[in-house]
This record gives sequence, structure tokens and C-alpha cells, in this order.
Amino acid sequence: MKRFRVGILIPWVNTTMEDEIPILLHPEIGIHWSRMRPKILPRNGHDTGYMEMMIKDMPYALSKFDGLDLQTLVLGCTSASIMETSKLIKIPKKYRDFRFISAFDSVIGQLTKLSAKSIMLIAPYDVKTIEAETFALKKAGFLVKKSVILDYDHEIRFIPPSNIIEIFLKEIIEGVDAVFFSCTALNTVTAFSELQNSHNVTIPLLSSNIAIAREINDQYKISMLK
Repeated sequence: MKRFRVGILIPWVNTTMEDEIPILLHPEIGIHWSRMRPKILPRNGHDTGYMEMMIKDMPYALSKFDGLDLQTLVLGCTSASIMETSKLIKIPKKYRDFRFISAFDSVIGQLTKLSAKSIMLIAPYDVKTIEAETFALKKAGFLVKKSVILDYDHEIRFIPPSNIIEIFLKEIIEGVDAVFFSCTALNTVTAFSELQNSHNVTIPLLSSNIAIAREINDQYKISMLK
């Protein structure tokens, strides 16, 4: 039996987290998933109108964890993490004693550990969302020296690692402490490995999923000391 168990809330369409998070976590950490689903589905992969409805589904998604012995809960959606709606959702009382972290909390925590002051932001978001994230990062004490929108055709989860590599090599600038790829639906693990091993990239690379996994691993290490 796993010694440390985490419950992760993910958007209903996100399959990337289920691929990346398990390979990034300590083997003694067990994962339970629950999907957040809006009442009205988006028209296509570029329609962000569903976001608030999906966030309001959080209490129901959390109910899927009833009866489980969890140590940590995670909101696995970066853009949802920075929306005011997510901060207004009333978490059921039975879950309030759990350690609760969001994707954005994880990013802030890991950028801080990297001692990154200025960063480059790359995300598959519309202008409004990437501006909101830039503001949230600034509010947290980080300077976004450049932000880049990663275009895609149908859905974020289908963006190939080659596109991530290409946009990094094309857009990278000097004078940043780290490059952050936002969105838990992005497949970054393979892309980062190739950038570091085949293109000799040494600047710290951080993604939403890597940040979440590191935060969970940190919580596991702390729990083992108790």
C-alpha cells in the first residue's frame, strides 16, 4: 500500500497529467484522479467560456474522494488557479483540513526555489488569459520579461513536443532566470529532455506538471519526517 496518497482534480479533457505526473512522483506516492466537468461543454478547443462552470464543479469532483485517506489535494489546472472564482468556491468542511495546493501555487513555490526573479512565459492561452497570468506572476514577485502564445489547431493536449521545442528555440531571450511553460495539458517532459540533452539547454525549464509533481514530492518528504 502506498504510504502517501494525493487526490488531483483535473479538467475532464486533460489526459496529459495522467501520463506525466506518475513518472515524476516518488514511487511510494499513490494518485487518485477526479475530473471537473462544466455543465455546458465548449464549442471547440479554443473556447474558454467553460472555465467558470468547470471551477464550480469542484465540490462535486471532490466528492469522488470521499472515504479515501488522502494527505494532499491538488487543483490541476493552472489557468483555473489564477481565477477569482476558484478562490470563492466553498470547499466541503470534511476536506478543509487537507493540505490543498493549486497548479499556480506549485509554480510559485518552484520558481522561488529556483531563485528565479525574471522569467519567460510560454502558454497555449488566449491574450486575456496569458495577460492575467503575467499579472498574477508579477503580483507574486516575478518579472515576466517576455510572454509567448503557443498556437495549436484542435486541443492543447495534442500539441506535439516538437512544437514546444521549436517555439522555445525560436523565442528564447537572454537575461531570464527560467522559462515557464504554463498549462497542465502540455506534454513537456519529453520536450524538456530533448532540449536539455540534444540542444544543450542549461537554463531552468519549468512546466505546470513538473511544478505540481515537485510540490507533491516535497510534501511526501515532509510527511516522512513526522
